[in-house]
Amino acid sequence: MNKRILIVDDEETIRLSLKEGLTDMGYGVATAGNGVAALEEIKSFKPQVVFLDMRLAKENGLALIPRIKEIDKEVEVVIMTAYGDIQTAVKAIKEGAYDYINKPFDLEEIDIIIERVIKNLKLQKKIYLLEKEKKSQNEYMLGEDASMKDILAKIDILSSNDAVTVLIRGETGTGKELVAAAIHEKSARKDGPMLKINCGAIPQQLIESELFGFEKNAFTGATARKKGLIEIADGGTVFLDEIGEISLSVQTKLLRFIEERTFKRVGGLEDIEVDIRVIAATNKNLEEAIKRKEFREDLYYRLNVVPIQLPPLRERGKDILLLADYYLQEYNKKFHKPIRGFSREVEHVLLNYPWRGNVRELKNVIERIVILKEGELIGVKDLPLEISNSIDDGSDIIPRDKHEKDAGTVLYPGFSLEKEVQEIELYYIKMALAHCNNNYSKASEILGISRFALKRKIEKYSLE
Repeated sequence: MNKRILIVDDEETIRLSLKEGLTDMGYGVATAGNGVAALEEIKSFKPQVVFLDMRLAKENGLALIPRIKEIDKEVEVVIMTAYGDIQTAVKAIKEGAYDYINKPFDLEEIDIIIERVIKNLKLQKKIYLLEKEKKSQNEYMLGEDASMKDILAKIDILSSNDAVTVLIRGETGTGKELVAAAIHEKSARKDGPMLKINCGAIPQQLIESELFGFEKNAFTGATARKKGLIEIADGGTVFLDEIGEISLSVQTKLLRFIEERTFKRVGGLEDIEVDIRVIAATNKNLEEAIKRKEFREDLYYRLNVVPIQLPPLRERGKDILLLADYYLQEYNKKFHKPIRGFSREVEHVLLNYPWRGNVRELKNVIERIVILKEGELIGVKDLPLEISNSIDDGSDIIPRDKHEKDAGTVLYPGFSLEKEVQEIELYYIKMALAHCNNNYSKASEILGISRFALKRKIEKYSLE
């Protein structure tokens, strides 16, 4: 975050000495000798912190605080006074000041206050984004497939180059948002905000003002100035999901912003500069959209500096089982279930199902199974109908041909027929006992075996 400080004092020597000292410390500094000049500087210079003299020549500094907040409610005001007392401090805070400082003061004291204010501003941004997001951050990227290892390597490279624009492509549900979050969290911008904007979810007539903000009276209903999401994310990362959905007019403004890192609010005349990284994502074919004149070619090339292509889940091999097990454990904890895993038949089905909704679909399927499942092992009959029907439509649980590739899916290294049979037997015995409330006679009848045989199997599997 570029730290901008405004000094408002009617004594020129104080203004100049503070400006020189704070500039040497690396701050951007502007000054004003009266209230009118101060309000103009707040509009144009856009400081994060205002050091305001309590007694200007013809004005009461405290009376300026509401007018400052009307222009920019996020700016913090620190009152400077030579008449410091408890009553002064209480009055200043009531008027909206962040803190106050007694004259005379030294630069170190000013520097400490500025750092505290900036930290508070960053915290406020994070709280705002957390409230806006309202989404679990417990997920993380998983994958051992070669394609995912390549993507993880790209994430590391892009994280160390935090000014490079990134375009993430892939089908719906492949984890584009997770990749963007991983790039941000590993970069130097990790302490700044990451703002996620779904360009397809915002009405096109509102998206420009949502992204870039607007000035008071810019249009009907604009009763006050509002900062856009891009401005709020200053110092961090903006993730533009479904970038292919924005209108050509907004594309033009976005292109200018990416090239110059400046923009104007809707209805505004002043250029606003922010330091953010842009990561975009889409599941659309942008090349085809360009041919149809629906997407600007120049914007495409500005976004496509470093592309990342996410593979669909069906092409990630054993990652399907890795992710299924991860979500199983997560939902076991959430719903207090003791499910220990999937049968070999289910694993085969999961590996061969097309997963058109990709990781998102897999996650939802596992959640549904865990909610409804009673028992420790997930079998084929526990699968949702859409997956069971796909088996009936020709995706056999166990391959009927003798090709090595298909057999290898089931006959993995260390495969044991005896163990597989025991697992299936145990599964159905537990199901029958649960169904009959542990009545051995009824359970044995359902299973088609004698009560004595059932008793021996219960002893064998230590179910008593």
